[in-house]
Amino acid sequence: MQATASLNTKIDPQEKEAFTKNAEALGMTPSAAIKVFVRMFNQCKGFPFDVRIQPRINYESPDLSVAKVMDGRLVVPASWRDDDDDE
Repeated sequence: MQATASLNTKIDPQEKEAFTKNAEALGMTPSAAIKVFVRMFNQCKGFPFDVRIQPRINYESPDLSVAKVMDGRLVVPASWRDDDDDE
């Protein structure tokens, strides 16, 4: 029999309830879901997904630079261009 080690943490009760429901919806126990996460974390040598704060973009802002199609060609704002694009 392989030796095991415990991993304990405290989380918000609502987060635990949602986690349990989502794990069960995937056909696994919360413990199995955590084991999958740990295995993938170790395999990837870090999080197996992006961990960052998503920027909030106001798509209605007139200051937002967007690409446009004009005469069948994609035209991007000058701010998107690299210094070597003029070569």
